[in-house]
Amino acid sequence: MTVVVTGGTGFLGSALLELLGQRDEVVALHRPGTEPPAIAGVRWLPQDLAAPLGADLPQAADAVIHLAQSRRYREFPEGVRDVFAVNAGVTVELLDYARRSGAKTFTYASSGAVYASGPEPVRETDAPQPGNFYAASKRAGELAAEQYRSLLNAHVLRFFFIYGPGQRNMFIPGVLARIGDGQEVTLAGTDGIRVNPVFVDDAAAAVAASLELAASTTLNVAGPDVVSLRDIAEIGGRLLGSEPRFASTDPQPDLVAAIDRMREAVGAPTVGIEEGLRRTVEAA
Repeated sequence: MTVVVTGGTGFLGSALLELLGQRDEVVALHRPGTEPPAIAGVRWLPQDLAAPLGADLPQAADAVIHLAQSRRYREFPEGVRDVFAVNAGVTVELLDYARRSGAKTFTYASSGAVYASGPEPVRETDAPQPGNFYAASKRAGELAAEQYRSLLNAHVLRFFFIYGPGQRNMFIPGVLARIGDGQEVTLAGTDGIRVNPVFVDDAAAAVAASLELAASTTLNVAGPDVVSLRDIAEIGGRLLGSEPRFASTDPQPDLVAAIDRMREAVGAPTVGIEEGLRRTVEAA
């Protein structure tokens, strides 16, 4: 199988390429001017995803996986053009490339941010309610993928708080860093929001499994354990040997994913929060 992947140098992409490279012929796109790592089974191609796709892409492909993220996702409004180009604009180009190359499958990495937070687990049948520009751009990419479902299997995977060894500047590594530095962890309400983060290996396995699905689908991809921010900080503190300190602000709604459909379609996540945090801390 020939698989074209964007975002291969990213956190999730790196884990996925290690997995796919063992079984498939993989062509991974990287930013021009960067030097991607050598991975068995992976051929790298430079491509600016904010520019038109180059002619060096394989003429024939079996699957396309779009994981790439704009580096400017936190920069509103200055970064909106780049965010929309990567999350939505190039998604359309990649979908049409998949169609022209004869691909049977397209997998789009979206986000749980397309949902509204609330007291109940969010399900794929819930109406999306993106609350910021980043989430709106992800929803735009989803809508583009859905329009191609009459032509190929177009999957939308909504990831919830991916974490694991080597990650930087995101939710869980930020919490661990504050504990390690002796800084307060700010909780919304008494215990903070409740979430079910997904370990990077489980997230990569879900992407790989999506290539085998017989029909288009939209899936939440989240972890097996629902925990509060206080729970995460206390587990992290034990692993780091440092008692976490807390501050509190006004309560905020939870963002927990229902994963019944994930279990049925691509398999249940296997790494619980205790093991995932231990592996993350030990690798630091």
